[in-house]
Amino acid sequence: MKIVYFQPRLQADKNYRNQSGSEQVWCPWWALLLNGHAKPDVDEAVLIDARRDSQWHEQLVQAITPGSVVAVSVMTGHAIKDAISASETAKELGARVFWGGPHPTLFPADVRAEPFVDHVIMGFGAEVFGRSIASLVAGEEAPAILDGRGSSSLLRVTKLKQPTAATRFRPDLSLIESWDGYVNADQAIGERSVNLITSEGCLRRCTYCSEPTTSQHSWLTYDVDDCAAMAGQLIDRARADGLKLHDPNFLHDVDRGLAFARRLSEVRSVPWAATIHPDDLIHIDERRLAELAELGLSRVLVGLESPIQSLVNLAGKRYEVDRIPFIADRLAAHGIAGMFTFIVGWPGADESHYQRTIDAAFAIRAVSPLHQAKIHFLEPWPGTPMATLLTKKNLLLPTRTLREWADIDYYFAHLPVLHAAEWEQRIRQANEELSPYVEA
Repeated sequence: MKIVYFQPRLQADKNYRNQSGSEQVWCPWWALLLNGHAKPDVDEAVLIDARRDSQWHEQLVQAITPGSVVAVSVMTGHAIKDAISASETAKELGARVFWGGPHPTLFPADVRAEPFVDHVIMGFGAEVFGRSIASLVAGEEAPAILDGRGSSSLLRVTKLKQPTAATRFRPDLSLIESWDGYVNADQAIGERSVNLITSEGCLRRCTYCSEPTTSQHSWLTYDVDDCAAMAGQLIDRARADGLKLHDPNFLHDVDRGLAFARRLSEVRSVPWAATIHPDDLIHIDERRLAELAELGLSRVLVGLESPIQSLVNLAGKRYEVDRIPFIADRLAAHGIAGMFTFIVGWPGADESHYQRTIDAAFAIRAVSPLHQAKIHFLEPWPGTPMATLLTKKNLLLPTRTLREWADIDYYFAHLPVLHAAEWEQRIRQANEELSPYVEA
């Protein structure tokens, strides 16, 4: 069995740049996790990353042999375009095609109906992909649609702050021959920062975000010791001097986050960055926040969404906006940089919310030179409660074709029913000052 893992381009290079001005390209952990589970039944595995290799199509043609498997991770948006092209080529060359990731999880039947897709994996894909490859090698047929969200070995939690059980973390780092293409310069972390995940899914219920929907409000946490050990190997292979944790909500469980930070400091003491919900940041005690900072926490990504309480409530974010200055102040006091994100274009919002959002973002920047902010345009992701609400109000089309979903881009104000056109350029100008690595 030969497997080709294909990573499409996200085509968001103008909005994700590192300190040196180059496009950020992070490690595709999905491929490493899948191959970690499939490896016992695989003779050869190849990763083709269209973000790194402009000749990816030629590489794909050379890599595929009849009977091989092509696995593709697909986000809603521009990534669909490369995914379609690669999958059509794979089918022409006699390969079997698996699609996984956010979009297939949201629309499994629609994706499976496409002639270039043989199997769809929903939710957490590593274990079910490994089982599917084992079945194919044994001469058995794998199901057309596989659901990794209900797998017995995965944790499914439906209540916030419920204790979590860890599962083993075994990505295959050898799938990547050279890590130089996956390091990024970041002023808050390091000149050679790399990314890692220690969990998947999210227990929150934000109405605009696809993560709770694609994970069915479950949180898969990997063993902390495994993750810290893997971080050490990753840092050595990439010659990295900083670590960025790409968990959707890493510090949802602060005790678990501290446990990882302590182990990481024993393995490799490097600066690191992570995500945290604003309410968790409000309620974390000073002692634990200070310890996190001492253990290398240098930056946190905080989704504030709006400085207006009614809009935060609409977003399902559940925190008090009058505590935003407190959040910015306490991070600055501990020397932790905050990357704060906002969203504009909420349905029913008064036009004044644009300027109030800009003012709030600049107020945060004024607290500390470490802090940055970014303002996004609401582009309701399919399958989210916000998209359902707007569909009922006849503000969104209820369905789209796969190629129409490829046009979604929440960096641009596509929906005139939500966005005041005269504010688009003002938001972009503000972003250029608020987040210096982003062209807007």
